[in-house]
Amino acid sequence: MKVYLSNIPNKEKPNQYMVKKISNTIMNNLREITIQEFAEELAVNGKTVVLAELSENKLSKMTEILGQELVMLDFDNKDEKNLYTIEDLEADSFMQENASFIYRTFSDMYSEIDKFRVVFQLDKLVTDNHEIEQIYQGLFKKYPQADSSVGQTNRMFFGSNAGYEIIDWDNRLDTKTILVSDEITESSDIEIVSGEMLNENTPIYLLLKYKKYDLVKQRFGKEYSNIFPDDITASNYFKTRDMREFLEISDENPFYDIFHDEDNPSASVYFAKDIQIYMYKCFSESHPFHGDIVKVLKEYLGFRSFSEVMDLLIKVTDSEISYLSEIGQAKRDYNDLRDQLRYKQLKNNYPEVYSYLNRYEDEVIEIMDIMFDFTYLDKTTGELQYLNYLSLDRITKYVNDRLHKKNSRNKISNIMNLIIVMEMVTKLPPESIPVELKEQLIDKQENDSKQIRTSNVYIPTIDLGNAFEIAKILEKNDTTIKSLGFEVVYRMFGLEKAKKDFPQAYTPLEKRKLIKMSKRDSNLPKENVEFEDKVIKILFRELKKQGYVFEADLIELIANKLKINKATARDKYNKVRADMINKYDLVRHRNNIETNNLLEIKGKFSSKVIIYHQ
Repeated sequence: MKVYLSNIPNKEKPNQYMVKKISNTIMNNLREITIQEFAEELAVNGKTVVLAELSENKLSKMTEILGQELVMLDFDNKDEKNLYTIEDLEADSFMQENASFIYRTFSDMYSEIDKFRVVFQLDKLVTDNHEIEQIYQGLFKKYPQADSSVGQTNRMFFGSNAGYEIIDWDNRLDTKTILVSDEITESSDIEIVSGEMLNENTPIYLLLKYKKYDLVKQRFGKEYSNIFPDDITASNYFKTRDMREFLEISDENPFYDIFHDEDNPSASVYFAKDIQIYMYKCFSESHPFHGDIVKVLKEYLGFRSFSEVMDLLIKVTDSEISYLSEIGQAKRDYNDLRDQLRYKQLKNNYPEVYSYLNRYEDEVIEIMDIMFDFTYLDKTTGELQYLNYLSLDRITKYVNDRLHKKNSRNKISNIMNLIIVMEMVTKLPPESIPVELKEQLIDKQENDSKQIRTSNVYIPTIDLGNAFEIAKILEKNDTTIKSLGFEVVYRMFGLEKAKKDFPQAYTPLEKRKLIKMSKRDSNLPKENVEFEDKVIKILFRELKKQGYVFEADLIELIANKLKINKATARDKYNKVRADMINKYDLVRHRNNIETNNLLEIKGKFSSKVIIYHQ
């Protein structure tokens, strides 16, 4: 028998990025295999399988099969009132006479209830998609406890490492018995609505049109089931699904438009790389149309609002909008922060946080909205999922498009650093970045000698109390937003936080030999440590001379002595200032009459920032 068998072994259930990698490569591995070899690869080596040989190299439920000799039933046992356990199977004469073997899934490892799959070898090679679907329908009627979403010829089944239990290698599923019992009721499964014959083979978009939502939900199963913090995140998720697959639109290109009758096909679906979503376009002059899946369904189903479309999609995919999830709670905390910032309540409740965020209110709100718009929770695994990586260029574009502004990349970078240091968002550590994303983007950037990586995966994490404590330290040290980066955070908060906020640190520059790290402090560049030493010498020379120095004068001295321009001197000085003031027990504030008299400063009074010994 022939199956598509992935060459990627797994030790745990693949995440969405690994699933994509498997689906992109599995069609290259068609294997002629025995049932015993198949059991070993699937249930011991943890490999993924597609059970049918397809007529073309396209993993689609619309692709015709050349042949299929295996089917599987998946007993996930999520409904505790309707269980089918391994003990039930051992007492089931049909299973004992027809099934080949069973194996426990990865999910079974953490479950008190049996989660397993039953593998059947058919008594013949089936060469028709519809016949395979009918075999599955017959099995689902016999075993309503089984997951009914697995009955598609393009379905990928994940393996496990739990091993397998043999029922009988010689068993064969009697397809005639299954098909005959199904044919008895098949006619009752056909419904004629407005001249259309509807059954389990009717495309999803037509089932939606005729309000057969329960049948759509059954067809989807758990494939698109997730928990979203809000409608916007949910809509972004559905917009990134392949619209052809999701709505079961024709694979032809172009195809006949679903909105109007036409003699020549004029419609197509394409992936818009600039906005990273799928779009539907009809080129007909009489019925032009262009839109994402939300607009398609709104127009096609005659809905009046975005909310109606989202309610339907949430319903038929068995998804949820919930504040009770991890990401939902973070979104609720963010909504509180956003409202406090907009209505100036933050000024009284968390004044230090307000002093940093107020100036960039619009940009902060848009950036945080973007973070939540791209993050959701997988309802089955409970894991956070990310719709896409976010590069600094992309964030800048999104913010400017939404605000109709022309913020520079550097300004957005500074604001990003601020909300990262205040831990309103957290960068995913390098070791936690999904494998496919790391291979396709991060590694590519890091290996490009002309490029420094600016793409990251972000987790929104809102804790106003924590942000308040961080902001107090920043304000106490008069930290500028422009100075925030690894060096300032390292000097002010320590290595652990610096590596969490800026996990790349100086590694990319060091690897390319663009900088040398200091022997005295291997976490900082040699040049930066030497700059600090020179500043300290200049500073203490002035303190020894007159007991104080105005900061503006100090920066000018640094620029002159080190032969750099004043702006560069100020930027580099701001990165070492707080650490230097704290390390040498110095006092820094705006000059006042009391300090002026204490230090016996002669000449015209100045309120500029002054530095002196305690």
